Amino acid sequence: MKRNNKNFYAVIMAGGVGTRLWPLSRQKKPKQFHKLTSQRTMIQETYKRLADIFPKNNIYISTSKSYRKIIREQLPSVKNSHLITEPVSRNTAPAIGLAASYISKINPGAVVATVASDHAIKNVDEFSFSLRVGLEAVDKDKRKLVTVGINPTYPDTGLGYIQKGKEFCQIEGREIFYAKNFKEKPDLKTAKNYLKNGNYFWNAGYFIFSASDLMEVYKKLIPRTYNYLKKISSLQDEKKTGNREEKISRIFSSISGEAFDTAIVEKLKPNQRLIVPSKLIWSDVGNWAALFDFLQNGKQENHGKLKENHISCQSRNCFVQPGKKLIATIGLENIIVIDTSDAILIARKDKVQEVKKIIEELKKRGRSGKMLT
Repeated sequence: MKRNNKNFYAVIMAGGVGTRLWPLSRQKKPKQFHKLTSQRTMIQETYKRLADIFPKNNIYISTSKSYRKIIREQLPSVKNSHLITEPVSRNTAPAIGLAASYISKINPGAVVATVASDHAIKNVDEFSFSLRVGLEAVDKDKRKLVTVGINPTYPDTGLGYIQKGKEFCQIEGREIFYAKNFKEKPDLKTAKNYLKNGNYFWNAGYFIFSASDLMEVYKKLIPRTYNYLKKISSLQDEKKTGNREEKISRIFSSISGEAFDTAIVEKLKPNQRLIVPSKLIWSDVGNWAALFDFLQNGKQENHGKLKENHISCQSRNCFVQPGKKLIATIGLENIIVIDTSDAILIARKDKVQEVKKIIEELKKRGRSGKMLT
């Protein structure tokens, strides 16, 4: 399999806010810019993984204007021209469309993989191989869109699922299938049936496509968004800058905020989309319990940043992330404790998804400005 193919590009999607990891993750510094699983931040880990697959000059970052500075600080080797900036947040369909439009002008033969900036992966070799297989598949047939499906290990109700169809081909011994259906977050009974069935995979949200061909798909499926993106592309070509940024911002603000999955992927015919099954040891770090489980790896013991400022007495299965203050836990089980300079979160492990209610309450109390930014 080819390495460092000059037509292979990666786009790191780094525009998300990540409030589900409150109080650490805030609007000004969401989870992708924090060190959660190693001595590198999440986006630094993502970039490192991709640099083993793609030429560094072919790695781009899709983000919002407010995160450009922190990206330049954390990834100083990335050129300004490789930051594809959304003037305002408009969900993943406009963001991926903007990136595809930008890259297709640089290289009409580009095959692009979009990868989240805030995922944790333990078996990096499997990630690299799965992505390469998907890139090669699209390189062989530019009309196909490929996604990576992760073998589920338990009935997760917080993730989307992909149902595989018939086999399409094999590359380097890895089977590639048609993606028959996409299912949104199921209830527990349905998730258990998916796990038992064996033909359903977690949707990691990694998409691989021909940049030029994807723009034609946008033209057919979401023509209004396509027309706006074409206008932005023409403005980017103008030699005179003038109030170009203001015009681009105004045009992009007019685009409907749609998810790439529902606006594009789910509308494609089953013979247009493929799935590469993968045995990734992976987490989308969607909440504190997900991070706990990823770090815990099946061991029933305390985890977290267990430094000198945490003392544990007979506490079990707890995740404690101290700040500057000493935290002492006695006789606790299945508890999450997150300490920051201005807020402390204490929650049962099975209730951390309810942090959204805390966010709503902060907004009601008029404290969201300080507590969420």
